[in-house]
Amino acid sequence: MKNSELFLLINKINLIAVAILLVLYQNLPAYSQTNSSTEKNQNNYPAIFKITPESDNNIKRLMLKDVVVLVLANNTEIKNAYLDRTVQKGELAVAEDKFNPDFTPTLSLSTNKLGNTTNINGNLDAKVSMKIPTGAEISFGWVGNTRTNNGNNNISNINNNNFDQNLQLSFRQPLLRGAGITVNKASIELARISEQNNIINLKRTLADTITTSITVYRQLLEAQERVKIEELSFKNAQESLEVTKALIAAGRIAPVEIVQEEANIANLRVSLLAAQNNLESSKLALLSILDIDKNTKIEAAEIPTVERVQLDLENLKQTAIKNQPLYLQSLLDLETNKIGLMLAKNEKRWDLSLNVDLSDGSNQSNDARAGLAITRTIGDLSLQQGVEAARINLEKSENSFQDTNQNLDIQLQDKIRNINLSFSQLELARQATQLSKRLLDIEQQKQKLGGNIRIIDIVKFRNDLVQAQNAELSATIQYLNALTELDQFLGTTLQTWQVNIDVNNRE
Repeated sequence: MKNSELFLLINKINLIAVAILLVLYQNLPAYSQTNSSTEKNQNNYPAIFKITPESDNNIKRLMLKDVVVLVLANNTEIKNAYLDRTVQKGELAVAEDKFNPDFTPTLSLSTNKLGNTTNINGNLDAKVSMKIPTGAEISFGWVGNTRTNNGNNNISNINNNNFDQNLQLSFRQPLLRGAGITVNKASIELARISEQNNIINLKRTLADTITTSITVYRQLLEAQERVKIEELSFKNAQESLEVTKALIAAGRIAPVEIVQEEANIANLRVSLLAAQNNLESSKLALLSILDIDKNTKIEAAEIPTVERVQLDLENLKQTAIKNQPLYLQSLLDLETNKIGLMLAKNEKRWDLSLNVDLSDGSNQSNDARAGLAITRTIGDLSLQQGVEAARINLEKSENSFQDTNQNLDIQLQDKIRNINLSFSQLELARQATQLSKRLLDIEQQKQKLGGNIRIIDIVKFRNDLVQAQNAELSATIQYLNALTELDQFLGTTLQTWQVNIDVNNRE
């Protein structure tokens, strides 16, 4: 009787221990309590993303739009790009000033003394010259001269004052080389094309920097969420270890089972430290591109919206033709080389010009001259070589434009395919996360009901869930970045973020 009573007492103790363990399991924050990523979500963002409570008032919680504003205001590369615009605007102004008149005044005064005679000479010259679009050059000059002689020859005093002036008008009109509005306005057209190129480069700098800042911001967001995943996994592993210890104490499982739990916790601690280190590196990378104080505490506060975007190749191509930097610059290169060939052919022509000169002096002498002048350099092979080089450059730019146009289709198709593939991978990653949660939940329920479940299996399912969550996180960021890169390729980044730039002044 004593042995049977002892046996019943031991069974009661075991039942009490199991009951305690069941209570512990009910209070554990199991993975099954987390909403599935494929369940309905009113905010339409991945379930793996969690809003971080504001625990530190000194932390700057940055939204994606905040990053765009800060990078436009502070980034050094953007500041330098706007400084370059100062020089570029000056170059265009110089070119467009070609047909405006130039006024050159000259004033001189001299004196000399010879014996008892002092001579004072004063000259005032004024010249106005101007080029006109036909290639002609016209200039008008006025020269005024005054002389004063003061002297004493011991017989009488000498005091002579003389003034004379001269008017000159000259006109030169090229008739072959350098003649015509098209040739003479070519330099202005080239300057304007260069200005368009400069504006495209400015927009590209802004778009590239914005895209980089967005990518770095999402790296920070991914690093934050990865730390949360690792922290939750580590916390649950520690709580599971306590349960395992209780089960061992109750004699439900063998003591050797705890070794696997402790090894898993050690590995999770390593993963958590790596995730935390990556988080700090991501913060520094974002602070660097934003050019703000490196000691600033920042946090990515954006909860990304992930939706399938319908992409139409033809519509995207038309958008790219209007905005894509490489395509637009290839068009400008084509126009530049067309003008270059025209100018090279012009240099090869004979130099025939009409010259007219008129002058009128104070001494009533008038002079009028008109004539033709023709010159030609014989044996200069560089003129023909210049034409050939310009023709080759034009052909090369035509080939480059055709290649750019063809590559536009290829690259667009490739980017559309990558985006669709990224979204498919994201959906599969979501399903994998959901299935991993269900598997872990099933195994935990079996363990609570006293099933023959090994600790090593629970650890494996828990690690599988962490890997699935990280894979879903990476797939989400990859899909969002693919859309951002498409925006950059199309040249519509500034329109997307409603960035309006003044090409003349920075606002």
